Amino acid sequence: MESSREYGLPPILCKDPAVLILGSFPSKMSLKTQQYYANPQNQFWRIMSDLLAWGNLPDLHSFAEGLRDHHIAIWDVIASRCFQEGSMDGDITDPVFNDIPGLIRNYTTIRCIGINGKKASECFQKSVRGIPLEETIVMEQLPSTSPAYASCSYEQKLLRWQVLLEYL
Repeated sequence: MESSREYGLPPILCKDPAVLILGSFPSKMSLKTQQYYANPQNQFWRIMSDLLAWGNLPDLHSFAEGLRDHHIAIWDVIASRCFQEGSMDGDITDPVFNDIPGLIRNYTTIRCIGINGKKASECFQKSVRGIPLEETIVMEQLPSTSPAYASCSYEQKLLRWQVLLEYL
């Protein structure tokens, strides 16, 4: 029954991305607003703003444009999942994966894949199992920007996410 599934968001792409950032699946708030990382407690946009020296951009649409301007693409590993009440990664059941290998084949400028959190990393590994990826692409597992991952300070997360700057 299709109504018992939730579907993710389309990727944010530019014509020549150098970095692809992969999350697991959008939060309920992100699905409702159709914007990546819409929960104001999620530190993703703050980290991107600090890394790319944006200052305060007025809205999420401006942030998406800023990513495109810096050759950064965003997508989630999971395309759809069984409906669940909450947004916790640990509750995800029956995931169907996006075609990440196909995206990488179509965007040959990608040099680094930054994986946002443990669940995204686990799902990414499952989604590409047995599929050869370009050896020139670097995979970086990054600390989750989710408010649920509180054992790492903002400063620690920001420091770890700085690795992406090497590929821009």
